[in-house]
Amino acid sequence: MANYRVLNPKGEVVETKDIESADDAHAWFVDQKANYDELGWRMEVEHDGEWSFFDSSEGSPD
Repeated sequence: MANYRVLNPKGEVVETKDIESADDAHAWFVDQKANYDELGWRMEVEHDGEWSFFDSSEGSPD
């Protein structure tokens, strides 16, 4: 199990959660954001006390 966190476009931590798999973490990330089209949301994973990039919102063309 790994610890993940979601950060909003301002860099503020929205929520942190222990999750079993990377696929489940990605699904949780998508569910945590109200507007997936907004750029700048990101998810990080903790490893040995350090946070690393895991995923980010890229937005979608309109």
